[in-house]
Amino acid sequence: MRIGRQRIWTVVTMVWAIVTTGLFSACQKDDAKELPPQYDTSLTTSRTVMVYMVAENSMADDVSSDMYEMLNGMASTTFYPGDRLVVYVDDVKLPRVYLINNATKVASLSELKEVKTYTADVNSASAEQLAAFIEYVKKTYPSENDSYGLVMWSHGSGWIPSNFSGDALSSSKLRSFGVDNGYNNRANQGNQMNITDMARALEKLENVHFDFILFDACFMQTVEVVYELRHVASHILSSPAEIPGYGADYSTMVPAMFQKDDYATKMLEAYYNRYCNDISWGIVLSSVNTDALDAFAAYMKQVVAVHREDLLNADYSNVLNYLRYGVGNWGTDIPDCYDMQSVMKHVLSEEEFAVWQEKAEEAITCMQAGFWYSGSRGGWRTYKINDPTQCCAVSMFVPLSKYATNSARFNEVYLDTEWGKDVWGE
Repeated sequence: MRIGRQRIWTVVTMVWAIVTTGLFSACQKDDAKELPPQYDTSLTTSRTVMVYMVAENSMADDVSSDMYEMLNGMASTTFYPGDRLVVYVDDVKLPRVYLINNATKVASLSELKEVKTYTADVNSASAEQLAAFIEYVKKTYPSENDSYGLVMWSHGSGWIPSNFSGDALSSSKLRSFGVDNGYNNRANQGNQMNITDMARALEKLENVHFDFILFDACFMQTVEVVYELRHVASHILSSPAEIPGYGADYSTMVPAMFQKDDYATKMLEAYYNRYCNDISWGIVLSSVNTDALDAFAAYMKQVVAVHREDLLNADYSNVLNYLRYGVGNWGTDIPDCYDMQSVMKHVLSEEEFAVWQEKAEEAITCMQAGFWYSGSRGGWRTYKINDPTQCCAVSMFVPLSKYATNSARFNEVYLDTEWGKDVWGE
């Protein structure tokens, strides 16, 4: 079992099950085949989007297909000269950087030349290396109006801290973002980047605030992750569940990333439309407006203060759960991934939940295509969102007693996250 984006090539039986059970009832748009969002040429500005591909792991073979999509996306509409993708790749070769803009004219991906090649391998799953890449981009390819985006592309597991000990190949499955095995091969054990380390490293960068951070990785849309990163980006987009191996379709995502108005919504639509009417794959997504998170956290602190015992003692068997603790391939390596809205609907009164939903909608825009894949319950299966009103597509951790004896110390380390301290702290 692998953490992160997954490819499943034998899906005939699964497809038939999806078709016959009508799993797309929650699909919210009928125009999934609409043209990619067009660039707003009335705006005289530019954006630099950084793509950070940590692929020194099982995802090494996925790099070329997504970069090909990026080339197609950059060619699909009109961009300003200052609009550019700067793509960092660390796979089974030495790390390197590519530049893609409206002047990039190549017939094939092999013709795309590196603008920077590292002479030695580096640990790309370190916050320091991420920060160094961002500083390089800002110095070499600055946006004329300080408009930046960041795509974090790799494996992921949300807020869970890495416990990689520095061994040659740690057996640990705990990680937050990325895997760099240090051996230029496809093994999935090695260095991982803690979200807290990522946030602190990005906060130290001078005059860098991202318009958006897109995590093209599994499990990253947790309230703990977005709250940790609220000071470094205006919008954070990702999935609270496992995502298909194809991830985002960059041929439509790239034009959306360079929209100057409503770019977060356009990006969410571009990702969602790839799967909305797809009978083979499903997706659960959201976009979080970080400007609203401090007020939302203050409100959630009040909710927890009143309902702490209810939250800690509730029966969660019918709560929307993107990954079940202690079951299947994951075992006890990752806790339950409960949808935050489903938890609140389960615990709060009808009147209280109406207030909660109003507060949440100030921060969260949600889209779901009705089902998702999960290997958490013993073998690959699809799981359906039976009640879309339970879904906000942001997961949350609840420090339940069943985690108290876990070797990863989930309840203890949870209080080291900013959300844990600000919302659950006594």
